Amino acid sequence: MKELVGEAAESLIRSQIAAHSEGIKKALAPFDVRSAVTGWLDTIRAIEEFINLPLYAIDDEELERAIVEMRLDRLDPVKLRSLRSELAKRFGEGLADRFVKTIVQSMAIAQAFRQNGLFEAAAGLQTVAHAIGYFQSRRRHFVALLYLLPHACRGRQPFARMDSMNQLLPHVEHSGMTIVGLQHKLMLANVFPDFRLFVGSDGFTGNRDFQPLDHFFLEPERASLLEMQSQMESGDRPDLEDVDPRLVFSAAEVRNDLRVIESAYAEFDLAGSTFGSVAKFLEACLVFCRDDYFVEIDAAKFDELLDQAGVQMNIRNRIVHSGSGYVDSLDEYTPFVTVGAVCYSTVTLMTRFAYNWKSVCLNRVRRFQIRAGFIFEESVKEALSKQGFTVSDVKRINRREFDVVATLGDTIYNVQCKNNLVDLGRIAADPALFARYNRQLDRYYAKALSKEEAREELLRGKFGFSKVMHVVVSRFPVATDNPRVLPFNQIKYFRPKFAA
Repeated sequence: MKELVGEAAESLIRSQIAAHSEGIKKALAPFDVRSAVTGWLDTIRAIEEFINLPLYAIDDEELERAIVEMRLDRLDPVKLRSLRSELAKRFGEGLADRFVKTIVQSMAIAQAFRQNGLFEAAAGLQTVAHAIGYFQSRRRHFVALLYLLPHACRGRQPFARMDSMNQLLPHVEHSGMTIVGLQHKLMLANVFPDFRLFVGSDGFTGNRDFQPLDHFFLEPERASLLEMQSQMESGDRPDLEDVDPRLVFSAAEVRNDLRVIESAYAEFDLAGSTFGSVAKFLEACLVFCRDDYFVEIDAAKFDELLDQAGVQMNIRNRIVHSGSGYVDSLDEYTPFVTVGAVCYSTVTLMTRFAYNWKSVCLNRVRRFQIRAGFIFEESVKEALSKQGFTVSDVKRINRREFDVVATLGDTIYNVQCKNNLVDLGRIAADPALFARYNRQLDRYYAKALSKEEAREELLRGKFGFSKVMHVVVSRFPVATDNPRVLPFNQIKYFRPKFAA
């Protein structure tokens, strides 16, 4: 095992990121671009249905359990035929075929992973439940590959839909996952002077770690749609279209999502921001939706729809992907890719973009920042209550404000809730800049803790306990050595970490 520090470590990381990125592009080069884009879009659809159908679309607990417990490492053909028949009856032949094909493909790629020594990836495909987690954790890579295909595919080799996972998932495992891990290590090398990179036959490890994502592998946000909806009065909820229960995804669902987003954030006039014109454009695109999933629009008509919706010129490059590298694509949310004179998207890509764009529009709105801060405090209180803490309703003592105060046993827990925005896309775009901002937050949180220590007598006097523990819970992740700073994506460890 070789150990590298400083510039030597950073130089190797950069060279490896470049090598893996170039390797993915070379692997895609032989394919015909149109068949690759349409074939991979079809695979993404099947994967999204595979994830969402058992989690959200089935109201039969027995059937749901039978699906998620189905083994992929020793597939039972009789159970598979029975499942296909039941799904066809409930959701139609098309979805049933796609679901079964995804199961068969998952089994095959798991075998290939094992044969090639990718045992961790293979372990993620033992059952349907395992596979759902596996696919959720790699969604951004599937979309990054889609963005890359129009630029990388230069050949005439047809892209076989049934073989799509065997064609592309090995590159996600060997290179895509490696690239993300290396990006985090490069950032950590800029944050911590004592960072060490260990190089061995099985890859790269570091003496530091960084976990940026929330539950279900989602990026953190200041106030989620679900959190905002929970605050709404029933009369403020919009009228929605009926959605065919046999469809996991549909154009009607996208239109409903756009209305729900605008209504949930109406107090900040989201519809009056650039989100309004973007939503209008996306809804117009749904006229060209095929099979309630794929969207294909002629480029000239596409530009006409942008003009009619009043989408500003500086926003249009956020709607059609223009980058040419894998690294550039990992943190993008653009809903459309182009091949020749045709723009391609899906209802899931459009919803993903709309959800991200509302955050772009709101994150600089001061009223939203304040409101999101209060919502975050409530989320922390709820999490602590579930762990057995008694959460106090104390907000002020002698005109001094506190975020969340809880007790457990004979100890007071004074929790500062920090909702400072962290753009995780900066890790790849500019790791040094991200590291500088991270260090600023780390110092700010340390000062906040010192400030609380200086006034802890107020808490002792109020509650009558002598022990006080001061903690910062950050909504967005921060790389730190401070043992009293906890990212919210690790909130379930609050009690074992601070009250063990």
